[in-house]
Amino acid sequence: MQVLGVKLHNFRSYDLFEADFGPHGTVIIGPNGTGKTNLLEAVYVALRGNSFRGSLVDCMKHDAETSTVLLTTDNETRRVQLRRSARTTNKEFIINDHQSKLLPRKSRLPVVLFEPNELRLLTSSPTRRRDFLDGLISRLDATYERNLRAFNRTLLQRNELLKRHQESAASWRDQLFAWNIKFVQTAMHIASARANFLYSHESQLGTLYTSLAGSSTNFAVEYIPSCPLDAYEQSLLDRLERSLEYEIATGHTSCGPQREDFLIHLHNQPANKVASRGEMRTIMLAFKLLELELQTALSDVKPIILMDDVFSELDATREQLLQETIRRHQFIVTTTDARHEADDGVIISTAT
Repeated sequence: MQVLGVKLHNFRSYDLFEADFGPHGTVIIGPNGTGKTNLLEAVYVALRGNSFRGSLVDCMKHDAETSTVLLTTDNETRRVQLRRSARTTNKEFIINDHQSKLLPRKSRLPVVLFEPNELRLLTSSPTRRRDFLDGLISRLDATYERNLRAFNRTLLQRNELLKRHQESAASWRDQLFAWNIKFVQTAMHIASARANFLYSHESQLGTLYTSLAGSSTNFAVEYIPSCPLDAYEQSLLDRLERSLEYEIATGHTSCGPQREDFLIHLHNQPANKVASRGEMRTIMLAFKLLELELQTALSDVKPIILMDDVFSELDATREQLLQETIRRHQFIVTTTDARHEADDGVIISTAT
């Protein structure tokens, strides 16, 4: 599959905009604040059905009643239509005249997105690392995506029950026990899947890291669960019972996958303590290249690579290695650096 072009109406900063993409690569070049990321986001929305920057509602140009993304590929046309009303925003996805309110998973096309914030993820918060890992696994595994939705619903319901606590009422305690059971069951699926993904791909990540870094080093991953994984459900249930007084006071579930984290080790030390800035970025690039390899293996459609000003975060060696990789796929990249006009591909300028 190849993305041929896009037309935008009232999308982010664009009133009307149209662009054609190269069959191999496209470089979107312009100063900061001229809509480069907005254009990349529009392609992502049409291919994946959601935005990597927040809600689809936020993609609508301020005060616009409708916004449209029309994306053309070599075998289909995709239209995303957003309509604002007094109470809500309606979303509609149309693929070759087939309409839906949500883009079904079977209609989502493989995309690997590189963005600068992800390259700084290891020094960020555990929440952002969890979101990164959950997003990565969900894009690869439909079962995990369903389990994650079930877990998040269960967590929300349990928290709501904690906020309406009536500890002396038998009915409230019975409800809480029932939600505890459901919570630990769904939590076990999430924690075990995260750990299995990291450990099963540890060697592959290490190999990718070595190829990007240009030298071999000890590379290891560590998932940090709330409870031992070999007795996760019962151990987590026990912790919930011991933490009841604290949870009633705060109105939040104190342990489980929503509080867990993972670490990367370099040179037998936690990377967030010993790794250089360049090593941090190389680790995250290894994760993105792993996703690229896994998406390629899973899908009959070759993934499209979207890169948002990532080259500015890399030194010359890592930039060259990454460029060699992306040239095996159709890519669309944004940059402020005029020297990338010399790269193979179509040039789109957003300069005003």
